[in-house]
Amino acid sequence: MRQLIYTMKEQYEEFLIDESKFSGYADSISFPESQEEMQEVLLELKKGRVPVTIQGGKTGITGAGVPKGGHVMNLSHMNKVKDSVLLEDGTGLITVEPGINLIDLGKEIAARFRKTPLFWPPDPTESSATAGGIAATNAQGICRLLYGPSRDYFASLKLLNSDGEIMAIEKGQKLTLASGREIDRMDAVLGKEGITGAICELTLRLIPKPQSQWGIAFFFGSSEDAGRFVDILRLDMPECEHAKVAAVEYIDRMAMDLIEEHKTTMTKIKELPDIGEETKGMVYIELHGDEEEIEILAESLMESAMVCNSNPEEAWAVSGETDVEKMHAFRHGAAETSNLYIEKVRQMDERITKLGTDMAISGTPFSEILSYVEKELHDAGLKGSVFGHAMENHLHINILPENYEEYEAGIRLIRQWASQVREHQGKVVSEHGIGKLKLEILDGFVPERYIGLCKELKEQLDKDSLWNNGNIFKEEEAAI
Repeated sequence: MRQLIYTMKEQYEEFLIDESKFSGYADSISFPESQEEMQEVLLELKKGRVPVTIQGGKTGITGAGVPKGGHVMNLSHMNKVKDSVLLEDGTGLITVEPGINLIDLGKEIAARFRKTPLFWPPDPTESSATAGGIAATNAQGICRLLYGPSRDYFASLKLLNSDGEIMAIEKGQKLTLASGREIDRMDAVLGKEGITGAICELTLRLIPKPQSQWGIAFFFGSSEDAGRFVDILRLDMPECEHAKVAAVEYIDRMAMDLIEEHKTTMTKIKELPDIGEETKGMVYIELHGDEEEIEILAESLMESAMVCNSNPEEAWAVSGETDVEKMHAFRHGAAETSNLYIEKVRQMDERITKLGTDMAISGTPFSEILSYVEKELHDAGLKGSVFGHAMENHLHINILPENYEEYEAGIRLIRQWASQVREHQGKVVSEHGIGKLKLEILDGFVPERYIGLCKELKEQLDKDSLWNNGNIFKEEEAAI
């Protein structure tokens, strides 16, 4: 029988940090390769009541998979496909282990459904993200605008609870909490950052691939023009019966500068043209559906962009899955290069971590939100990389401090924004989760109702308090 639990040594230090640069510590680590090995590891740890941090691809940006003591259960070796089936209605199901990443998942789906091409709509731009991590953090991706939330594409899952039992969970099953409140059992796991147990298997719902995909990047000489373009689309989004806008993403000048700085090291985007200095804002739009109708939508979008002073001859227009993936890589570069910036600053001061927002507020023109963010950053004397889901006012604002003093100023600014978002009934946390890092930064601003629900779920599904302690709420707050 092979060794499963290893003492934490220097060779495993990479498993003590995630993309947020939030770091931790642990006594031991394991890399189970099956449900049975997960159970075996857990039952051994239970003897000493050792807490467990579940970890996947380490692509998180909130510290949810970073341990604060105890044991790390890394599931990256659980990356196999267990089953797949094409259903009569033309959709499909694929059953996978939690450690499979988006790249390998896409390859497996393509190989198994060649005659009837299908795909899994959740599309976080980090292609090394795992299916289990996406489930645990409620990650969405840029095409949620068309396909809806990630939770719609999880058909069932299996969960290892703190008793060492495997629970089969399907959508529609109800769980009654001690308070009498009912919740869908899937929702007790999805987006709960591992506090209710370890996902050991997922059945994903697949849908038919669109006939065609286009990506168009529009460039604007001012952020005001870019914001006005989004406002126009909000009021009058072009539509066709068999083609739709799948994504509308904003990228600001600072994000573009960071991408340009690192472009030569990024394989997928290094051949893209350089962006002129006169460009201050970019709006990327993705279109899915029938080729002829996509052309109609593209023409309408070009006209609206011209009204906002965008030159259609300078726009990047690509078609086909391969070239659209390059645009996804460019969009991912906005997040990746912000993380690289923080990594560089941390070499001077290890106290500095990622300072990024995941807030959304509806009912306000996008141009106003953008103008407000830019002014606040300027008045605070801070640099920021601003990008995100424009149609939902869901911007990811990455503050880029040069020293610890600016880092502390950035935290104060994020807390100020959180207060204002809460006052306007917006979302303080949308798709990245809370983890341990945002719990520190946003202490007191995460909705109490949500915290209360998570505490109830923790008490009911993790009676021994073993799983992912310190995520969402502080460990000492677990008791209700």
